[in-house]
This record gives sequence, C-alpha cells and structure tokens, in this order.
Amino acid sequence: MEIKVNSVKPYEKAILPALQFDVEVRHNQFERVILGVSGYLKSDDGKMLSTLREVSFQEGEEIRSLGTLGARGSYRDKEFEEHISNRFLLIAILDKIALDYIEKRRLSDIKRRVILNLELHVTFLVSRTLISHLHLTNEKVVLPGNREGYRVVFAYSPDYASQYNNLWVLSATGGPSFLHVEKRVKAVRIEIPETDWIYDFVPKFGLGGYFIVEIPKGGDIVKDAWSYIEKAEEAFRRWDSKSVYTYCREAGKLLDRVVKERFGEDCFVYKERWGRAYANFEKLASLDLHIEDIKQRYKAKAEEIKIGKAGCEYLLTLTKLLIKFAEELLREYETTKT
Repeated sequence: MEIKVNSVKPYEKAILPALQFDVEVRHNQFERVILGVSGYLKSDDGKMLSTLREVSFQEGEEIRSLGTLGARGSYRDKEFEEHISNRFLLIAILDKIALDYIEKRRLSDIKRRVILNLELHVTFLVSRTLISHLHLTNEKVVLPGNREGYRVVFAYSPDYASQYNNLWVLSATGGPSFLHVEKRVKAVRIEIPETDWIYDFVPKFGLGGYFIVEIPKGGDIVKDAWSYIEKAEEAFRRWDSKSVYTYCREAGKLLDRVVKERFGEDCFVYKERWGRAYANFEKLASLDLHIEDIKQRYKAKAEEIKIGKAGCEYLLTLTKLLIKFAEELLREYETTKT
C-alpha cells in the first residue's frame, strides 16, 4: 500500500481557517477495501494542531467505489495484483492558538517555511476468504426420498471456475474469520515555502497582509556584514535580544567604515546620502546600550521598558536594508570610477 499527499491548499468552505490535503492511497483492488482516512495535523516539533476530517471533493450526493473484496482460489487471482488509487480530501480546522503557533515555528525556521507533519490513519477491510474447488461429476447418486443427485468432488485447479453458482463455496484462511479490519498509520512531512504561505494562505486565513522586500544576500562588497546578520538571526532564534542588537550594531559600524573609506569623510554621498540613513540606524541599534538609563529617566517598572520581538525583527530588517543601500552606493562608486 502506498500513501502520499498530492497537495495542500487553504480550505475555503469553512468559516474558520482550515487547510485541505489531497491524500491518495494506492492498493490491491481485490485484496482490501479502504473504510476511511483520518488522523492528526501536527507542527514540526510534534505538537498537536488539529484533527483531520474527510470531506467530499464535490457538492451534493456522491457514490464512490472504494474497491471490491475478492476471495482467492479462482481464475481471477491474477487480479489481486492490480492496483487502484483512491483519493480522499482531508481538512484541518485551525483556531487562533494553532495559527499563532504555526507562525511562531515558521519564524524560527531559517528559510521561514511552514513545516507540518500529518499523522494519517488509513482503516481498511482485508479479505481472508478462500474458494473451495468443488466440481460436479456425472455420477448419479440416490438421495433420501428417492431423489436423484450428482456426486461433488474437491480437486485443486489453478484456473478454477464453476459453471454453477451454488458450487462457489467459501471458507477462510486459518480459521472462521472471513474479513479482517486493519489500520495503517503513516507520517507525512509537508513543507510550504515562505512566499506560498504569505501570498496563498495568509490572505485566505484573514491574518493580514505582508509585503516582500527582495534583498540580495551575500554580496562580495560587504561580505563580512552579512556574517553579522547570520549571527544576529541565530541569536533571534534563541531569543537573545541583546546579541541581536550587538551584531546588527557591528554590521552598521562595518558599513560606515567601508563607505567612509571609499568616498571620504567630507563627501556628499557619505555625509548626506549615507549619513542620514546611518544616523537613524545608529540611534535605533544603540537602544539596548541605554535601556537602563531609559528606565531611570522614565521611572517606570522594569517590565514596562523592554526590547520586544517586534523591535528585534524591525532592527534585523533595517540592517539588511542598510547593507543593500551601502552595496548600491559602493557599486555606483565602482561604476563612476571606471
């Protein structure tokens, strides 16, 4: 039996946010019949997010053939090896707590992907039925009440087929159990790229809008600045806010030094174009250095004056934009020089 997930999309027929999964199960068509598919939706770290429920692919009444159970021991045994595929549409309803947790885990991923785990439970009916190879002979016998009958014999035949319906006598393999119900559990990992999640899923879930800024990473001009960003992002995943500010501040100092050396201290580009951008950045990046002075100045409770997640994310984004700006200025310089 092969179980796979063909696609994952937002499910738009529910009032609450929901995900839909197109699940395909491939199996021997006369050996087993699928009774249903269910399961659980889990986060990448194994936390339960929702149950999986089966819904119809289309509106209205629907009759679907999920397979036909067969009995072994006839000329049709070769059909037991023929496979069919059954498709099931499973949905997972997500509440706010589940969505918040998915977003939290997404932001901790270096590629900002949504990583989910499906625990699929496939329940199916298995045939243990055998056909007895009974053959009708031409030998007549006298039955009680002077009734005539014919003698029936058992003889194995690899291509057994009876010409009389009442000679298809059934038995069971290893005992009186004709049918057996089994369940197979399979884990399937689902990855949703950042852009797909933001553009295709978030608007359908009513989570608000995003905008994407493309920032080329790892430019050769200020390569060391990007190494500081990598360290800052690692610190952010550990929720070490002080290190985030430290690494971003060091990246800014490096950029300022490079731009200053390239253009000169009294140049318009350094003093005005770069200087204004860097001044705003430097003021923000030094916040954690002055946090104790700020507490004394405002005479507020310690828990009221703190550096939050939003502030760290803003500084990280601003630092990346500052790197991009510096690279563009340096690229302009190289172009005009040649």
